[in-house]
Amino acid sequence: MERGQVFAERFKITHAPKSGGMGTVYRAEDLTTGQIVAVKFLVRPPRDSAPGRGDHYGRLTPNELKRFERERDMHEQLGGHGIPRLIAFDFLGGRPYLVTEFIDGKNLRDFLESQRPTLTATASIIVQLLRILERVHAKGVVHRDIKPQNVILAESGEVFLVDFGIALPDDPDATRHTEGRTPGSLGYKAPEIILGERNPTPAADIYGVGCTVFRLVAGDRVFNGASEHIIEQQHCDTPAPRLDDRIPGLPPGLADLVARMLAKNPRSRPSASGAAAALALLLPRPGDPAPDPALDPDPTVPFRMNTDAPAATPTAVPARGGNRRPVVRRQVGSIPNRNAFRALLDEAEQELARSVPGPRAERLDAMLKEVRGSWGACDPDVVRARLVCADRLRYKGDWPGAGGRYRLLARDLDGAKSGTMEHGRWLEALIGVAECMVPEEDSTDRAFPLWEAAVRRLYVLLPSPPERVVRRARESGDEFAEWGHRTAVEALLGGLPQG
Repeated sequence: MERGQVFAERFKITHAPKSGGMGTVYRAEDLTTGQIVAVKFLVRPPRDSAPGRGDHYGRLTPNELKRFERERDMHEQLGGHGIPRLIAFDFLGGRPYLVTEFIDGKNLRDFLESQRPTLTATASIIVQLLRILERVHAKGVVHRDIKPQNVILAESGEVFLVDFGIALPDDPDATRHTEGRTPGSLGYKAPEIILGERNPTPAADIYGVGCTVFRLVAGDRVFNGASEHIIEQQHCDTPAPRLDDRIPGLPPGLADLVARMLAKNPRSRPSASGAAAALALLLPRPGDPAPDPALDPDPTVPFRMNTDAPAATPTAVPARGGNRRPVVRRQVGSIPNRNAFRALLDEAEQELARSVPGPRAERLDAMLKEVRGSWGACDPDVVRARLVCADRLRYKGDWPGAGGRYRLLARDLDGAKSGTMEHGRWLEALIGVAECMVPEEDSTDRAFPLWEAAVRRLYVLLPSPPERVVRRARESGDEFAEWGHRTAVEALLGGLPQG
C-alpha cells in the first residue's frame, strides 16, 4: 500500500505504515465521512526476512487468521468508551484487514520517553484504563496484553486501550490461537500466564496494570534481568519491590495497592473497579490547575474540565490538523423497513447464487449489526441475513470469519428453533461450520463428523426439507466425497430429494 492509494472504493492511505508483531497499520481517510481511520492488515514476515523486505510475507496460518477474526469481534463488541470502534472489515488481495477509529495521540511508552507524569497525572491515566477494563471484564473478556504500548493517551487527555489480538473470552472452551506460546509481553505478563495458565481471569490484566503503574511512578520496570528467562522467573518467584522503597514519600495506600496488584496469587489482586476506587483519591478535581511542568497530552484534562471521567464519553479523538469534519453516524430511525430489507436480502442472495459477492451483500453486511440490535438475533429476517453475510465471507475466502459467524448463529438458534424454517437455518449454519473447517485445518478429521451429524439431523427434524438446505448438504457433500468420504456421503445423501 502506498500513500494516496484508495482501496475498497472508500479508504485513502495518507501516511506510511507502522509495523509490529502480526500487523501493519496505516493511517487513512474514510472518503465517505472524512473521518481519519486506522487500517490494520494482518501480515506475517518470514523469520529470515532481511531489513527493507517488508513486502514479502510468509503464509498466514489458520490460527493467525482466527486471532485476527477474534480481534475484529472484540472491536465490534466493545468499541466505544475508550476502545476504538470498528468501521469495516474485509479482505484485500487475500490479506484480511480491519478499519477502526484513529486515535490521535501517543502510547504510554512514547509518552514516557520525554515526560515524567505526576502522581495526579498517573492516577488520571490508570483510573481511565481501569474503567475501560471494568467494561471489558464485564463482557467476559481478558485482554492479556496490558502494557504501555497498548495504552493510547489521546490529544484530549482521554485514554484508549488497543490491540485485542490476543484477547480471550474467559470461557474454558474458547480457542486460544496462540500456537503454544505464552501470550503477552515481557515485563507485563502475569505469573499465571508465564506458567501456562490457559484460562486466565481478569486478574491477569490487573497484574499488567500494576506493572504499568510501577513504570509510570518509578520510571523503571518491576524487574530487569540479563535475559527474558530471568525476568519471567522473577515475575513468578521473586516478590515485587515496593514502590515506597523506590520513591519515598508516596501517599499512604498507593504502594500497598500496587503491591496487591502485583501479587503472585491472582486471587489476592483487586478488581478493576476496586483499584479504580482506591486511586480515585489521587484524581484532580474540576478547576484544579494544570500539571507543572506541562504534559502533552495532559491526562488530567478530562477530570479538571469535566465532572465525569472520560470513560463516560465514548467519542473518539479526531486527527489533528486540517479542517475537522464530523463523524457521520447512522441516526435512529434509519434502519430500513421490513420490505426494503427483504428486497435487499433477495438481491444479496442472487449475487451469492452467482458465487460473486457484490455491493448488495456488502451493504447487507453493513446493516446487519443495527437490524440485529433492533429486531433481535433470532428474528427470521435477521437469521436469513446472518446466513447470507456468513456465506459472503466464505465466498471471499475468509474461512475463519465465516466459520465464526456460522458457529454463533448455530449457537443462537440451538434452543430458539421451533419450526421447519428455524430447523432448516440451524442445520444450514451447522453445515457452514463444517464447510469452513476443511480449508481452515486442511483436513476433514473434525469437519466430516460434524457434517455427517447435521445431515442425519436433517432426516429426523425435516422429513420434507427445504430445497435450499438439501442443495447445501449436497454441495458440501460433493467436497467431502473428493476428500475420500464418497461411500459415506452417497449413503447419507441417497434418501434426500433430488434437486
